[in-house]
Amino acid sequence: MKKDKNYIIKAAALLKSIGHPIRVQIMIALSQKNSMTVNSLSQQLNIDQPVMSLHLAILRKKSIIKVKRNGKQSEYSISNISVKQIINIAYHSYN
Repeated sequence: MKKDKNYIIKAAALLKSIGHPIRVQIMIALSQKNSMTVNSLSQQLNIDQPVMSLHLAILRKKSIIKVKRNGKQSEYSISNISVKQIINIAYHSYN
């Protein structure tokens, strides 16, 4: 039973991490493309780059997204297919 509680706590932390409107927007955008830079996300979502960077850092810290350095650019992508499915289900439930 203790093992189940650990999974529940981790699941709740995951949902809390993506439970902000900007982070949901980021996840939807990333689920539609393989990867995106901070600038392309900022432009597409019309969110200032510093705000975007803050939310990307939260998602990255929780291992929800991953970053790949490509020269001077950083490309962000969803690190787990399950998270992509959760976002798509939640988004399409109200769309």
